[in-house]
Amino acid sequence: MLDFNLFKHKLGSYQNCVQYNQDRVQFIHASDIHLGSHQYRNDYRADDFVRVFQEILELAIAYHVDFILLGGDVFTSLEMLPGKLDKIVNILKEFYQYTNETISIIAIEGNHDIRKFSRGVQFKQRGQSWLKLLASLGLIILLDANLEAPPMEMFKPYNFKTRKGGKIQIKNLMIYGTRFLGEKPISYLSKIRKGIQNDDGLFHILLQHFGIEGQMENVPGINIDYIQPLKHRIDYLALGHFHKQFILDGWIYNPGSPEAVCSIDTSFKRGVFLVEIIGKEKYIKKVHMIRLNNRNHLWETIVCKRYRNKFDFYKYIIQKLKHSLKALNPNIEPSNSMMPVLYLILKGLKPSKSCNIKERELSKLIIDEIPVVDVKIYRKFTNSSKSLDKYL
Repeated sequence: MLDFNLFKHKLGSYQNCVQYNQDRVQFIHASDIHLGSHQYRNDYRADDFVRVFQEILELAIAYHVDFILLGGDVFTSLEMLPGKLDKIVNILKEFYQYTNETISIIAIEGNHDIRKFSRGVQFKQRGQSWLKLLASLGLIILLDANLEAPPMEMFKPYNFKTRKGGKIQIKNLMIYGTRFLGEKPISYLSKIRKGIQNDDGLFHILLQHFGIEGQMENVPGINIDYIQPLKHRIDYLALGHFHKQFILDGWIYNPGSPEAVCSIDTSFKRGVFLVEIIGKEKYIKKVHMIRLNNRNHLWETIVCKRYRNKFDFYKYIIQKLKHSLKALNPNIEPSNSMMPVLYLILKGLKPSKSCNIKERELSKLIIDEIPVVDVKIYRKFTNSSKSLDKYL
């Protein structure tokens, strides 16, 4: 269970430490939190995504930031158990109570925020999202432009009564944002550029949810040449979508997912950016990457002999893991993020048909014997010893 006594310092002590400085702004840039994710149908993993969101809010308090930017995919889909949503709402309410609403959370909708998953089919549920619900409760500021309006009219100032708008000014910073523009947002970029003022003397941030070609292997994105014209209007392009962290050309920033959403994410550099903007009209920008207290992830590979009995096979696997993972603490609780998720690659000769390996059965046996919170098994077997030699 998560502890909802989140922000334990007294409200007064926090407020007394905050010093208002018009020419210095700090913010946290995060994205792709994927709240509601129920990875491997594991409740502890589901809590990890909520916990990392809580940690981002705690960082905002610790660094006395002016606001938090969320670059989309705050939620993993429209389907979420009521209890999980209730936890998130309570976290946000306590955060705003503790900070006396002095730290704004500014977000846009990503592709996952507007998706519903039903019977394995993905489709967009237009006009609905949990972010819209949080905005209606006054817990976040949700930015979105009128993409059908003329460029100079598309970014209306955020209205706190209607909870709508495409831009908001905080001190000397103007933040623009739109919802996810689809898989091919190039057609909108020229219009967005024209809709952003370039003569107001403010530091401009554009909050968007798309990837850039070449930053993730075999994953499509926008060619950076289409983005370069924005540089004349934008000082900080705050991206979300790709779970891998990257910084390009000193003005394009993608923090990556704060928690590993899938197995490939475990190899990525990711976290959040702490950004400091100093000055007036001529700005100095300092960007620091912060890693979070994520769940540990372990990869193990076991080369197998051919087995005809699945229980002998299971016994062999567990013996191998007990030896290679003997350093793990057997007394740790699954709620502790130090207890890892295990990704197990099985190589070698393919077991006979009579062996009839069942991954869920093997996973449960491993979890019972080894202090891991969950196991994801990958079979990479070959059929002959000659192929095995080449394969290894």
